[in-house]
Amino acid sequence: MKFEFPTLKTVIQIVLVSVILAVVAYFLFPLLALEQVPGQRLFTYGILAGALLGALLSHTRIYPATSTEVESIFVGNLAFKASPNALRKLFEDYGEVHAVRLMTDRATKRPRGFGFVEMKRKDARNAIKALNGTEFYGRELKVNVANERKNND
Repeated sequence: MKFEFPTLKTVIQIVLVSVILAVVAYFLFPLLALEQVPGQRLFTYGILAGALLGALLSHTRIYPATSTEVESIFVGNLAFKASPNALRKLFEDYGEVHAVRLMTDRATKRPRGFGFVEMKRKDARNAIKALNGTEFYGRELKVNVANERKNND
């Protein structure tokens, strides 16, 4: 994940707006209160803190891992009895596995003999080199970088 925080200009604008809101709240609170309540300062601080935090959070962006950081690996010639967990354990020796998908036939729900593993790019390259041609459940694996998925538009 990647975080993108507000720029200095945005932070200054947020602080200015928050201070203006706090000053307005400080003077409006006694007019709005039916009784004289000593919570005027507390109310003002709440407005100030809420405005600051809300504005900062609304300007912070969180991005998922980009496709340049994660590599999809094609794993072919899989035995039909191979499970996603077994495939995950095989690839975890080379790094963190983000996802494992074994393809099945839509009509029969039977395994199709291939799948995809997602890992960080560096780990994926090492796993491909090490596992291509190795035996897994009695079959020689075909492991390489997955091609981009084609849209059927």
